[in-house]
Amino acid sequence: MTISNAKKSFGFLFPRTIDFLFVRFKLKEKLLRRPILKFSTNIIKFDQTKEEKELYLRLTEAFREKLKSNNNKSEYFYDNIIKNSILETSNIIQKSNNPINEIFKLKDIKELLLNINLASNHKNFIKLKELYQDFKKLEISNELVYKQFIYCFIKNDIELSKKIYEDMRNNGIIPSMSCLTALIKETMGTTDADYFVKEIKDLGLQFITKNHFHVLLNYYISKNDIQGTKSLWKEMQEMLRSKIIDFKPNKFAYKNYVKFLCENDQLDDVIELLYIMKDEGIHPIQRDFVISVIQPLALNDYPQLAWNFLSPYFKTKLGLSKIHSSDLTLIIEAFIRQNDFNSVKKVLIDMKLSGINPDYKAEKILESIKDQLEEEESCEYDELIPVLKTI
Repeated sequence: MTISNAKKSFGFLFPRTIDFLFVRFKLKEKLLRRPILKFSTNIIKFDQTKEEKELYLRLTEAFREKLKSNNNKSEYFYDNIIKNSILETSNIIQKSNNPINEIFKLKDIKELLLNINLASNHKNFIKLKELYQDFKKLEISNELVYKQFIYCFIKNDIELSKKIYEDMRNNGIIPSMSCLTALIKETMGTTDADYFVKEIKDLGLQFITKNHFHVLLNYYISKNDIQGTKSLWKEMQEMLRSKIIDFKPNKFAYKNYVKFLCENDQLDDVIELLYIMKDEGIHPIQRDFVISVIQPLALNDYPQLAWNFLSPYFKTKLGLSKIHSSDLTLIIEAFIRQNDFNSVKKVLIDMKLSGINPDYKAEKILESIKDQLEEEESCEYDELIPVLKTI
């Protein structure tokens, strides 16, 4: 296929787009490059079939969206948007004389990915390294292939994965969010993770899956970055409201986040978040949640909220094993400070029925307030007062 024929086949794309695509893939034609690329976002009319028009819109959707927000990015930036769009949608083109297959070496890529999967399934790292060298010789710029190689080595040879990532960036390839979050997860707690997070910010990438979000949340928490963690959570909530994402954080994300907020004395945010968790029916049953969240609530005179989250622990043996009598003593003390003796009754009765014996401090408290407990006018628990007397 000649250069002119290949370019003619791309007639449904932007004219300037055609020019720099052929420059990048070294098809031996010198075309004009401009230091700053400014493309029209209007659809240019060609003698197109309906299928070609639909294909044009699919291939250039991400490209055109980026141009709306910023038309002063580097040439590599625009080049890779178009290239990745074409690669991702190339399967919809069934014509045997399709120039995309020839230009982007799709047959070589497909065969290479198959061999990568075979070697990876057999954990043949020597073969994988050979395949990577073969890939470099092909001079193919494909994020998917780079990403597969990174995934293959990320558990066993993180340094090689980092080197492959470096090669990818040196070739002007924009990494996917999945690639970066995988690297962040494996390098958590190091300066490498900081670098990959900076890449996300510099490239303007955004999390779109639950895994992306959880990795970033764990990263900011590990850095003890209060502002970064709260900003990420707020961004997630806004994206959820705008229906940009369709997932909600799981109970572990809630637990880790509320624990982090408590440890950093962000009590107002903790209260707000716990009410959301209550509405969502999320009740973490872990000892560290009791220590880091429930205890601080009681100590800061939020005993009812603390009790709401602790009471489900009584329903299972696993939950009961996570409770210490001292946890309940803190809640009892907080209720007493608020003169809420009816709530004290509830706590004491649940303790008795669950077989949890009050600690020494609780016994002293009970002895000092037993008269008030018996004088309470509420009759809801009157029939259980004899039970209290046996504690």
